[in-house]
Amino acid sequence: MKFFEIYADSCVEDFIKLGENVFDENFERACHFSEFQHLDKKNIEIEISLDGGIEFPDFIIHNEIIPLVSAKMRKIFDSADVDNIFYKPVTLSLKKFGLSENYFLALPPRIDCLNFAESFIEVEEENFFPETALKTANKIVIDGKKIGNYKIFKLPHFFTNTEIIITEDFKNFLENANLSNVNFLEL
Repeated sequence: MKFFEIYADSCVEDFIKLGENVFDENFERACHFSEFQHLDKKNIEIEISLDGGIEFPDFIIHNEIIPLVSAKMRKIFDSADVDNIFYKPVTLSLKKFGLSENYFLALPPRIDCLNFAESFIEVEEENFFPETALKTANKIVIDGKKIGNYKIFKLPHFFTNTEIIITEDFKNFLENANLSNVNFLEL
């Protein structure tokens, strides 16, 4: 079984761009580690930076850790029976030009999914409890038997990696959905 990283380009001039420091440190940490317990489902409004374009793509990843999907992309996730995502409504707006679009923070869970024997893992910090030391997977090999029915997920919580991983079937489904700024890289 093949697995892919799903990612969004951040340097496209036509696409809207979020400003720096639009989310606080606690929000960013909760997104980085998929700590849903620190997030609510109330809508937040974010002002778009004037440094970007005015096209709203279907997929945005802010600061490599905050995945935002358009309402269209969320409907496609729902139609694919993706039921393990934490969603939070986010309104992106550029008030100066009267532009506004509804998005969703779309956080996949962090799960035990690695084939440790074939992955290359670097320990970030040593401590007295090796099982809680932060790690980075420099070579990611997924154990397909561990993912169950999940189509989208991230590496376990003690990894610093930010990659959002999807199954090959889900990648193929998304490729046929005509979404903008949705890219894939085989692991």
